[in-house]
Amino acid sequence: MSLATYSDRQSSLLPPRGLLLSLLGQVPLIIGNWPLKPSMFAGLVVIAAGIALNIWAARLFERDSIGICPFSSTPVLVTRGPFVVTRHPMYLGLVAIALGLSLATGVLANMWSAVTLAVWLHYAYVLPEEKFLRDHFDTAYDEYSKRVSRWVRVGK
Repeated sequence: MSLATYSDRQSSLLPPRGLLLSLLGQVPLIIGNWPLKPSMFAGLVVIAAGIALNIWAARLFERDSIGICPFSSTPVLVTRGPFVVTRHPMYLGLVAIALGLSLATGVLANMWSAVTLAVWLHYAYVLPEEKFLRDHFDTAYDEYSKRVSRWVRVGK
């Protein structure tokens, strides 16, 4: 399948906008639970980790002349940095930011928005991108996917 074919299948709702919707979706429960009982430290740590994952992965893409938009031209397979721990650090980072907000505000019922974001990213982007990368890099991507978990490996 060509790059153009994958690009045509791309959702008009890009992942950063999906994150924004996820964050906005938390507002009603935040307002409804006012005054908040935040877990500020834990939430900020998770948000910071999500932001750091996105910046780190984006810089690696930039160094290798890979577009940050899904299904961009991909001249090389990036397997260093956060890509050693997860095949999708930018998507994981977005989910961490959404999860971090629910922790920071103390409205744990809002974790639904992080879960919903993760499920949407998985089906709208992760699975199609993996097919794109497998088609583009063939056995190199197969070997990489055997070594590195799709999201995060828990345990051994």
